This record gives sequence, structure tokens and C-alpha cells, in this order.
Amino acid sequence: MEIKIFTTTSKVELMGIKNLLMSEDIDCFEKDKMDSSYAGIFGQYELFVSKNNEDQAKAIIEKFQKS
Repeated sequence: MEIKIFTTTSKVELMGIKNLLMSEDIDCFEKDKMDSSYAGIFGQYELFVSKNNEDQAKAIIEKFQKS
């Protein structure tokens, strides 16, 4: 089961978080929910991890956001 752990409107921020998780051997995948006609205005990017990695991924993201 996959759990949504992060949402953003910034593709750059999403890729940074995704790369950070992957560097810690946490598999993740993204869903692009942006409106292609109004990119960056409507919608968001979502990042998911498996339920087994949820706590570790959240801790990594929280630490990253505080720095």
C-alpha cells in the first residue's frame, strides 16, 4: 500500500525531496496532478512511498524542511 507523504506545486521541490528519499534507499513515485493549461497555478505534485517506509520518509522530509 502506498501512502502520500508530500505535496507541492513546485517540480523543483518535488525532485529535491524525491532525490533525497532515493539517496536513503526509499523507493517513491510521483503523481502529476497539475493542470497542464495552467502549470504552477492549479494542481499539485504528489509523492508516495510504501507504508513500510512512511515513518522514515516523513522524518527525512521533516529534517530537510527544517534546514
